[in-house]
Amino acid sequence: MKGGRSVIFHLWKYEWKRMLKRPGLFLFTLLFPIAVIGLISLFLYTTASDELESVHLLVLDEDQTFETNALIKQLQDDQTIDGEVFFNQGKEDLSYYLEQPDEYAAIVQIPEGFTEQLSNGVNESINVYLNENLPIASNLAYLLLESGQDYISAAQTGVNTVNHFHIKSMEDTDERQQFLQQSIVHFTTYSLGRNSFFEEVSSEGMMLSWSMQAFIILTTLLILFTYWLLVILNQPKHQPIIQKRLNLISVTRFDQLIAQWLYQLTYLMLYIIVMVLSLSYFVFPTVEIDLNLITHWLTIGVGLTLLYTLIRLLIPTFILSVIIFTVGSLILMMISGLLLPPIYLPEHLSILSFIYEGFEKIWLQDNIPMVYWIGVGIATLIGLLVLFIVRKIGVVLK
Repeated sequence: MKGGRSVIFHLWKYEWKRMLKRPGLFLFTLLFPIAVIGLISLFLYTTASDELESVHLLVLDEDQTFETNALIKQLQDDQTIDGEVFFNQGKEDLSYYLEQPDEYAAIVQIPEGFTEQLSNGVNESINVYLNENLPIASNLAYLLLESGQDYISAAQTGVNTVNHFHIKSMEDTDERQQFLQQSIVHFTTYSLGRNSFFEEVSSEGMMLSWSMQAFIILTTLLILFTYWLLVILNQPKHQPIIQKRLNLISVTRFDQLIAQWLYQLTYLMLYIIVMVLSLSYFVFPTVEIDLNLITHWLTIGVGLTLLYTLIRLLIPTFILSVIIFTVGSLILMMISGLLLPPIYLPEHLSILSFIYEGFEKIWLQDNIPMVYWIGVGIATLIGLLVLFIVRKIGVVLK
């Protein structure tokens, strides 16, 4: 047993020496993913910035009632989007604007009879037509409208009820009636805090902010890309010959796999620590970093390296094992919420986003995702146990 540990240690040290003797390859593995993902992020950011410089929404109010005018005014008066999102009143038919989609990110159509339907207890829908030529701006517009719909509905219900059952029945002057309408709209809107609703949700809320989401996605992509390059470029050119020589001195494939796993694990651990700290300092200064967050990222690194090692054990063909690992890891990262926030995943997949929930516990609840960490530890032990069992029975290790 001591001999086996000694062999694994020497193989692990050999892997590090082989990497450090090629500083160009070492730097390429470190810097190339940063350069590629950085350029892509810069391009997307520039594209999004140009498109989101000013988001124009077209409102077609086919009902033209006091209630619908109050609804539109609530959107227009939102201070948090003032100067960035503009609402324009449409005067032509819907078909006219659908034929000229380049100017507006979205078209909001309030159908005729909307107010009357609400008064009768029927929740008539407001149609929103998104502009496919402006995908970022149009989806942002939809998210803004969708996120505000509960508040708008609540405020609008209060305004509609009082206006329909009280103000319209009054026989006072038009001036007083108008004053009462304005007062109700003002105080109903104020009491619901409409003017602060569209702000980005921060760490004090119940959702991760956009900067936190971007931090998770960018870090995940960098870790995946870097590890993939490490696996590809660290493969010796003359592996079959090396394998024969190692067999002559009784070094099994199992010993090599364990040594490679330890080498990849230590490399990735160091990389994750440096990368997380660098991103938080240079790119995401508002994202809070602590020991719990770094530990959470390290558990993700352990899971990645163990997954590849098990796939490599079961599938001796190098190229095939890399392809399966790449596809499998991307799928796992997607459904776990690291590449796509769970809110955008189907409900039956979002329940698997326990890794993402770990970030929520750390950032939002100031807690430790101990259950997940213990699960990773148990999975690691099971994986190592599988490796030892396979070694004992001699399957694919000769």
